[in-house]
Amino acid sequence: MTHLAHAVLRRVVLLALTVWCILTIMFALFKLLPGDPAAIFVDNNMSMEMIEHQKQLWGLNDPWWLQYLHYLGNMALFRFGDSFFQNQTVGEILAEKVANTCAMIVPALIVSVVFGTILGALAGWKRGTRFEQTTVTTALVLHSAPSFFVGILVLMVFSYQLRWLPPGGMVSLGGPEGFWALITSTDYLKHLILPGLVLVSREITGPILLVRSSMLEIKGSDFIDILRAKGLSERRILTHATRNALLPLVTYIAVMTGLLLQGQVLLEIIFAWPGIGRELVTALGDLDYPVAQAALYVMALVILLLNLLADLLYGLIDPRSR
Repeated sequence: MTHLAHAVLRRVVLLALTVWCILTIMFALFKLLPGDPAAIFVDNNMSMEMIEHQKQLWGLNDPWWLQYLHYLGNMALFRFGDSFFQNQTVGEILAEKVANTCAMIVPALIVSVVFGTILGALAGWKRGTRFEQTTVTTALVLHSAPSFFVGILVLMVFSYQLRWLPPGGMVSLGGPEGFWALITSTDYLKHLILPGLVLVSREITGPILLVRSSMLEIKGSDFIDILRAKGLSERRILTHATRNALLPLVTYIAVMTGLLLQGQVLLEIIFAWPGIGRELVTALGDLDYPVAQAALYVMALVILLLNLLADLLYGLIDPRSR
């Protein structure tokens, strides 16, 4: 077995152990929550026999270790069951909410990477200029500002004060139905501007600072002097330097996507965006355990897989890490 294959196997095993730890913690936390899940459906017309029958159907009368084994098996096979309150399976609910979340974070990710790369490359190339100082200072300020604070601020200014943009939701009432019809409508774009700007204002700082730092190292490389000796224009030299500076950014994008998935939970609440983060908070408030457990599991799994992808990409792109 090669060193790279051994490293990949080791990362996969660590991923599996991490997932097991997360599932175990989730099982313990939901077990410690006050109240009985069966009490959600209990009313005055139900007899004790009916209540016990319902508990038997859900497996609540089984020993905790047997419940734990059934829970691990269902999560491993993505059998999440049905929602307590919505007339849908948990899989159908999460598929819709994950698509809505992607409709918010994917445009923000694209804008952040494209414009962050351009600004970072120019800032690193123009070392010591006012442009670099302004770009780096702005990036550090935006990175330090809490997303929920920026979200509330832009909501107050552009929605409630100036009334330029809608205050929340994915579309207006009576808007287009169907995911593809929705994301291609102008109404969706109007609702996307404010949460998208808040996400971009924070996530663009990563590519700016990363590409700038990488560009500073490449700017002093020997091949830059060789390109100048060949008589290439400054624009072509900058293009070649930027291509080499992008290598660390490729792996960072995977981590950046996971950070976006974490940071969008509060924004979905602030802007009433019907995504997986808002659904998680609603399910916890309603004690809809199947939806809450599945949402936490899916979010954790996506973040772990993206981090694994970042590690693997870095090993493939940079031979020195192997």
